[in-house]
Amino acid sequence: MSAPALIGVAAFRGAYTARHVQLGEAPEVLVPQLRRIWTDTFDRDTDAMAAALLARPWLQLAVNPKPRRWDQHPPVPGVGYPTLTGHDTLWRGSLRENVDGPVEWLYLLHLNHRRLVVYEATVHGHWLRHSAHHLDPAEDLFVTAPALDDGGSEMTVCTVCGAVDQIDHVEVPSLAGYGNDTITSCNRCGSLIATSPIVGDHLVRKPWPPPEPTTDGASDSAG
Repeated sequence: MSAPALIGVAAFRGAYTARHVQLGEAPEVLVPQLRRIWTDTFDRDTDAMAAALLARPWLQLAVNPKPRRWDQHPPVPGVGYPTLTGHDTLWRGSLRENVDGPVEWLYLLHLNHRRLVVYEATVHGHWLRHSAHHLDPAEDLFVTAPALDDGGSEMTVCTVCGAVDQIDHVEVPSLAGYGNDTITSCNRCGSLIATSPIVGDHLVRKPWPPPEPTTDGASDSAG
């Protein structure tokens, strides 16, 4: 179901710049759309995509928007339907601040990492980190896969070694004074992704299969 959202670019220490999307969507709908916009419209140029998203407020984002007779403004090819009604100013905020207004989702691009981090508005009136996604889905370290049997729960899979449901997640209040520091790691191969409101995301992909232990020939001969 559509819900008001913000989409923009993350900045230093939790600050962000964003535009309003009147008919936003939940991550399971909007994240695939944004990946398509990134690849099909902007040829994986994250800076160009961010500039286009911040250029105007939006009624709705769409990969292939078609002209509609009731729209007051023509669609932006490959991006969506703009609007100048109501929320026509650039939204500058901070993750530390309370959520202001009827907004349910916040989507922030991290330009240097080509990542999209999603926050949800809580009943307590502040942003809570919901999920993080590489714009290139092949770069996701952990993915959710369907259950093996009907009615079963979904599985979390490590894309490095293929481990299923062997993932640890640790979340603690950040020393930054807002948000949380998190570490999600695979118990099988040791690959991990750590996040912090200050330094962003740090991803470590361990080699798999693990390299064979090497013997020190010089030491053996000396002995």
